[in-house]
Amino acid sequence: MLLCWISHAQMRRHLIVSITFCFLVFVYIGISLQIKSTRKYSLRDESIHNWTLSKRNTHRLKILFAKYGLLLNLTKLKTNSNTTKTMIYSCQSFCGGWGDRLRGILSAYVLALVTDRHFMIDMNYPCQITKVIEPNFVNWTMIHSKQPNRTRLNINTMRSYQLTYRGYITRLIHFENFTQIWSAYDDIYLSTNLDYMRLVFHNKHMSKKIQELFGRLPVSQLTIEKSFAFFFELLFKPSIAVEQRVNSILYSSIHRELICFHIRIGKNPTNPFDAVFTSRVNMTRAMIDFTDRYLQTRNSSLVFVTSDSGQAISQVLNHYSNSSMTIVGPILHIDRFNRRSSTVCDGFVKVLADFYLLGECQTSLISKSGFSMSANRRRIHANENLYTFNEKVRQIRKV
Repeated sequence: MLLCWISHAQMRRHLIVSITFCFLVFVYIGISLQIKSTRKYSLRDESIHNWTLSKRNTHRLKILFAKYGLLLNLTKLKTNSNTTKTMIYSCQSFCGGWGDRLRGILSAYVLALVTDRHFMIDMNYPCQITKVIEPNFVNWTMIHSKQPNRTRLNINTMRSYQLTYRGYITRLIHFENFTQIWSAYDDIYLSTNLDYMRLVFHNKHMSKKIQELFGRLPVSQLTIEKSFAFFFELLFKPSIAVEQRVNSILYSSIHRELICFHIRIGKNPTNPFDAVFTSRVNMTRAMIDFTDRYLQTRNSSLVFVTSDSGQAISQVLNHYSNSSMTIVGPILHIDRFNRRSSTVCDGFVKVLADFYLLGECQTSLISKSGFSMSANRRRIHANENLYTFNEKVRQIRKV
């Protein structure tokens, strides 16, 4: 009887332990499934949430601020000077393409910083700049002063044949105390497509001001090539019209590899007022062949194409008929266009939408162009999966 009682007691204990164990297993599985389900939902939501240009730009700024925030005076760079003296990037006619204008704008912005002047952008060619791009942290909105008798200095180094004058301005910014020389002027209007950033940062007269602004950031990093993305995001955010067009492509590229083509042909039936680049005749075919052979190995790829040639765009869209897109709109060179056209501003919107989208690619095939090179510098990993058309051998080469 005693043995039977012990046996039954042991059985009861085993049964209780087994039931408890099973209960804990079920609880664990339930919690795990709930966590897994929540995680999937969150990732899915986050995925969709981040496939917009504004969210991507916010993410890009976090990365840039983390990279530069402790090295330089971010507050001063983000705050436009309240002084009544101004440094104005001016574009009224013959300003070059968007890549040229960006060099001029960044040069004027840096000159405004080191001379303690209020920075503004005066661009209404081919239409008002705020139709395509808006101030971000630095409010560069053009406000014409009503104060009488303001002194004005016009600096225009756009025309390459003005060798003597261009050389004088270059030497002045590189070697002289231009802050003092320009102090007699209330307003300085600068029209240029030249890179004056490098000259400013190597001017010994500016060293104290540069130290105040850029602190521990090495001068070797203060180049357009290396700091473009940071300065661009400080100054600009896309207009609603531009963002909507970019998002239409980004939504279609969710969970797909975005391969981007920028095909700058030069003079062609779509762009008849541009310069002739004879070595670029087979560029479109070269990009397609290279992509077919080395890049598009998965069905998940989406090819985005932009070009100054309607024929080049059609060739790419027809070749990748089920996996390619372009931003619809007038094809326009913003400095060389038909001035009678009623679609110029819409073309300008497309130019900026193309520019922003070229900064969102996982793989880029680009022409030798200030436009696409500047756009590429906005990519989080600018030199990753980057290819360019080599005009000497007329083939695609990795950068």
